[in-house]
Amino acid sequence: MSLLLIQFLLVGTFILFITMPIAFLAMVCSYLVTGNYRRGVVITGSFILGALASGFVVWHLVPSEWTLPFWTTLEAAGDAEKYGHPVEHAAEQIITVVFFAALLGGAAGAAAAGLGTRLLRKLAHA
Repeated sequence: MSLLLIQFLLVGTFILFITMPIAFLAMVCSYLVTGNYRRGVVITGSFILGALASGFVVWHLVPSEWTLPFWTTLEAAGDAEKYGHPVEHAAEQIITVVFFAALLGGAAGAAAAGLGTRLLRKLAHA
């Protein structure tokens, strides 16, 4: 059950990391065409920045004994034939932690942006 949940969360995280920049670009284009401010631009941008920042921080917390760069670690997480099972297993764990941290950081950034824009809107109307 827990393995299924972890796989579901990983797939969801991959989908989210692919769709959020696309949604952000679509909202920015909409803003440029119409000139209307949308909260979604700030929220999706904050998600992307929060995800990148927290993923970067957690990646740099990986122990110094792990010498593979990020893209090689990402490749090793799915290629036991080339890197061997112990390296693949460790890479999977590292990538899982980095991606979950990025997802949580992105969610925290989006929530903070959503609350911040709401508070600023209330203050402007008061």
